[in-house]
Amino acid sequence: MCIPMDDTAMLCWLKQQVRVLEAWREELACRSEIDIATVTRLERHYAWLTSEIMRLEMPRRAA
Repeated sequence: MCIPMDDTAMLCWLKQQVRVLEAWREELACRSEIDIATVTRLERHYAWLTSEIMRLEMPRRAA
């Protein structure tokens, strides 16, 4: 099911997801045991999501 969203709402939601990933990253950093595979996946997803947000914002900045 697709829910119609305008670009502003979608970008706001995506940025909220980045904040969730940042909180998760901080939580992982505080743990005594570190699961490197989880940290690697989290960092990869964080990098992808932030680059997608930048890509989606580019047309808005050019306008």
